[in-house]
Amino acid sequence: MDRSLRRVHAEGDDMEATMQHKRWARAVLPLLCAAGMAVGCGGGDPGESVLPGVDALVFIKRAYVTEDGSHSVTGGNSQTIDYLRYVPGGGVYVLEPPTPSGTLRNLTEGFEGVDVNGIDLSFDATQVVFSMRTAGDSHYHLYLANVDGSEVRQLTFGDWHDVKPIFVPGDRIAFVTNQPYTPMGTRADEYNHSRVVTQIATISQQSGDADRRLCAQNLSHSADPFLMSDGRIGFSRWEHLGPVNDVKLMAMNVDCSQMVGLAGTGGKPGNSLVQFNEVDQGRFIGIVTSRRGTIQAGALVALDARASAGGVDGIVLDEQNATFEILTPQVPTGMESPPSGVGRYRHPLPLDEQNYLVAWADGDVNERNELAETAPNFGIYLWNAETRQRTLVYDDPAVWDTYAIPVRPRDIPPVHPGVLRPAPDESEPAILGSVDVTVTGLAESVRGGQFTGQSLDEALDQTSRVRIIEGFSSEIGPVGQFGLTMHEGAAILGEAQVYADGSWEAAVPARLPYHLQTIDRFDMAIRNQMLWIQAMPGEERRCGGCHEDRTGQVLPRGGVATTLAQQAGPQDFVVAIPDRLELPWAGAAEAAENLQAVFDRNCVSCHDGGASDPYAGRFYTVNVTTEEGEELEYQIPYLLLTDEPLNVYYEMETVQYPASYVTLLYPSAMMGDITATGDVAPEWVTPGLARTSRLVEVLNINSNTNPNEWAWPREGAPSHPEDVGGPAVSREDRVRLIQMADLGGQYWSRRNVEGADRWASETPSYD
Repeated sequence: MDRSLRRVHAEGDDMEATMQHKRWARAVLPLLCAAGMAVGCGGGDPGESVLPGVDALVFIKRAYVTEDGSHSVTGGNSQTIDYLRYVPGGGVYVLEPPTPSGTLRNLTEGFEGVDVNGIDLSFDATQVVFSMRTAGDSHYHLYLANVDGSEVRQLTFGDWHDVKPIFVPGDRIAFVTNQPYTPMGTRADEYNHSRVVTQIATISQQSGDADRRLCAQNLSHSADPFLMSDGRIGFSRWEHLGPVNDVKLMAMNVDCSQMVGLAGTGGKPGNSLVQFNEVDQGRFIGIVTSRRGTIQAGALVALDARASAGGVDGIVLDEQNATFEILTPQVPTGMESPPSGVGRYRHPLPLDEQNYLVAWADGDVNERNELAETAPNFGIYLWNAETRQRTLVYDDPAVWDTYAIPVRPRDIPPVHPGVLRPAPDESEPAILGSVDVTVTGLAESVRGGQFTGQSLDEALDQTSRVRIIEGFSSEIGPVGQFGLTMHEGAAILGEAQVYADGSWEAAVPARLPYHLQTIDRFDMAIRNQMLWIQAMPGEERRCGGCHEDRTGQVLPRGGVATTLAQQAGPQDFVVAIPDRLELPWAGAAEAAENLQAVFDRNCVSCHDGGASDPYAGRFYTVNVTTEEGEELEYQIPYLLLTDEPLNVYYEMETVQYPASYVTLLYPSAMMGDITATGDVAPEWVTPGLARTSRLVEVLNINSNTNPNEWAWPREGAPSHPEDVGGPAVSREDRVRLIQMADLGGQYWSRRNVEGADRWASETPSYD
């Protein structure tokens, strides 16, 4: 049947789910000033509008069939941000009235080879901003057009992609770009050299690139910005930090300051949250899907990010209390193999308390359709939260029809007060700190060492320092050479002192991605922050504690106005790249920074596989099932600390790493269909957690304030290897191994790169 004639599609008849949807719909307040909308239940004249009160729609047509007749529905290696996808044959259209037989006006008809990637309507409904790539351009750039088609003006230029624009308060436009802010900064995706990471940027509506401001970068992509009712920019961010690998929702001020988690740190119903819009303050609707392989399509999900009490006007957004409800339970929330053929949604936009414009495609909707006989095709529908019905608005079966927006004015949110001057000096550092790091709202217990079984708040009382860790990308080394763990490149800028009142302050280079670890007197992490944080030049970012309860306020101890750390001033960790502590396993120019040298000095004399090695001849078997179904088998020594190369399976191929690296980190660090049998070694190193690493426990370490106090009590006996007559391991070497474990057991480093001293000349001055 011709899809243009299909009118209504039911989602199922699960009564309980229906009642849940009704309850959710009644709770939602309107974002836009739409009139009440009567939804048809089938039949009717194809020219009859199903959007009363809406005179016109602006939307995108996007081609998916190439000139040779093949399908192109994917966005490269990942669909979280799809700026790599270019298929000409689309454009920006106005449909008036919004019916299948309405009159179409093409705002981009004067351009050739058009592909459009994102669109938004101005607050007064007179202009459209969109991202377009043409036959004469190798990049997507932003354009501004009048809705009546009278003018199209290019706003951005340059050798980078600018996509997904939205209007924001202050006469600015926010968007996604892959422009790096500096030659020294993160450019490539943390594991993939072919993709430059994306981040949010803004421009002036009037000046365009002449007033272009880049926000702080992350190690992975930012995508899908949306405007919040309090004036902030919300957006999706692909978060990769060790074992964390998903897409969360973030929020920040229009000046890029105070970037915080909005939702998705825990409890979300799928891997990736994308294409969100706000329904009412603190309530949102969007798509939940996998981070790749699904063409950014999935199930509709409602998000309530409000905390239970307090805050301005009674609204506090707290990602720890965020709740989700799948509104279309029959629709997959991730990639299916094989696909079920149920269909998926994209780009939901609330119209009123129960009606939403959506894009919908029937059938199998995932990247495998690129090779399928029939590719998915998205059309524009009205979706009703109470009846769970879709009613066709418009569908051109030859292209995707997406990003539908009603042409009508809307209120301008206030400019959310930022913390930066209009044009901060790029040479200024950022300030990070906490009022009291011992305060936490997390109900966790600490594993390993002297804190085993203690609650997090009890353990945090023993915090002596905060370790500040910069993340860096794979662009500086061979693909896949970070190592066998899920952890990316890491460098320690320093460890800030925690004062008696629990406060700390540190000055760091701005814009870079950081995460923090609270450190005890044994130099081990008590808690590892699993979220990258960024700060703009001149920005001061202070949290209450170690993820304090957002509904309250943490005040300095003793009723004083400022913390001891603020009184003392921030500790200076604005250090050049060559002076940041990195922990390469092998190949570094300086042996002191080479972890293999630590084993050569202290361990190899016994653990070399020779006759005196207590583990000589002990192996276990690792079995791997590849994605193609091939069965592979590897013999792994129980413990071998030489640099002898060993074969292991990683990233769908057999690779070689030194024996010391393999036996300490494989296979506990691996993911996928891998099993270990036989005389399996203990978890010598737990990536990201030194205190549960058997290697750290065996070597042991004494306190940095009391040489007679040990993390694991010795009861008068010496620690290893002294207990077997081996050399006395320096405390410095023990700390290096602890840091290696806490940082995730990376293999590669900027130190491994020939001519690494070049980084010094690319480090900005922060004098």
